Amino acid sequence: MSNTPTPPTFESASNGIDNVAPSRDGRSPYWGMGARETAASYIKRLRSIKMRAIVLLIVDFVVMIWFLWAGHYGVYMTGLVLLFVITVGARVRLGKLFRELGEVVSMDCDPARYRVALDAISDRDSIGRSTHMIDIERAYCDYLELDSAAALRRLESVSFKRKSNPRWFRAMQVEFLSRLDQGDIPGARAALDRLSAFRLNFGEGSRNRAMADAQVSDYTMLLRTPDERDAADAARMRERMVLADCHQQRANWQLLLAEYELLHGSPEEAERLASDETLDPLTPRMERMRSGVLRHSIPCSLN
Repeated sequence: MSNTPTPPTFESASNGIDNVAPSRDGRSPYWGMGARETAASYIKRLRSIKMRAIVLLIVDFVVMIWFLWAGHYGVYMTGLVLLFVITVGARVRLGKLFRELGEVVSMDCDPARYRVALDAISDRDSIGRSTHMIDIERAYCDYLELDSAAALRRLESVSFKRKSNPRWFRAMQVEFLSRLDQGDIPGARAALDRLSAFRLNFGEGSRNRAMADAQVSDYTMLLRTPDERDAADAARMRERMVLADCHQQRANWQLLLAEYELLHGSPEEAERLASDETLDPLTPRMERMRSGVLRHSIPCSLN
């Protein structure tokens, strides 16, 4: 059997624990585009948001100065508030735009196309503000494209000034998955311990805390080998598959369930789950998982 595939990622809130933001139609806004077209479309949307914000800021500033000279201090103060609103609004739209780009993986399951877009973003980042964030996403692409060693090497250079920066959680996710893929169970367990401790940075009862708690529980299950998983694990797989927020999540859990059925239940059910046409598209890692399940289930079902 092939190695365990990437488990589901969960939908991010505004602080960017993850970059999943499900589209209503089940595909990313970049579905059907080539790699360069995806990158160009993202950059075009990025420029549009920035240019609109710049124009609004200039207009607001000019109006503020005019009213200040005219002695209308109340209107001037309103203009100051608008400066803040315009700036925050632009940041929110930029964050949403990047999360939608992440759907190239979470919905389209195309890390190669995502990587090209990340490269385009990096090329525009002349002062390196997004370097470490992009490196984490590139490491995730490495992992999905079956190169966990490269993912771990890339993560070695990642750093953030704030110890509570939510991007650390994302980096630890990728580290856990990559170490698990390489069979480094002690290293994966250490990464999970750090993930479990880091989740306490998210407020009790908050959406991000609930998502982080669920992620830690999922990873705890993945630390057990496929042979060690039991009926309770299978029930969790089915529940997570049904409640998945995006295509990548659902496909991952379905393949994990197919593997469980192959080892503990019914080869026929494993074949049915793994051959489901709605699983497509798949990342290279999930493709390997599906091929492994089908390779072992079909001969058994013919006996």
